[in-house]
Amino acid sequence: MITEQEKSEKYERRQGPDILCRAFGWLAITGWILFIAGMVLAHYASPELDTGLVRYWGIEIRSDWHPQLTVYLQYLLWAVALVSGLSLLLNRLRLRRRGDHLHFNIVILLLSSIGLLLYLYRQV
Repeated sequence: MITEQEKSEKYERRQGPDILCRAFGWLAITGWILFIAGMVLAHYASPELDTGLVRYWGIEIRSDWHPQLTVYLQYLLWAVALVSGLSLLLNRLRLRRRGDHLHFNIVILLLSSIGLLLYLYRQV
């Protein structure tokens, strides 16, 4: 009598992760590196904090988003959204086998980049 495991091994034609499965990992890593770079850029582009000590000493601060850095930040976030959207699309086309799964971190990355883009477009 053939067990369930032997059936799955008999019909499993994959020899290992193919180029598309490896691409999911590399797209996720690329997307998160771009997103972290965007967060560093957002730190420098955002308005400076207006604290009581700054007002007391009369230090000039920037109360608006830095125009040039904000443009770079928007381009970077669009690139992150594109990479994560491409990864989700490829993953959706690939989800056919029982062992395949949706990469949740890519969904979080896409939602985070879109959320920050919406925030920037409302602020600027």
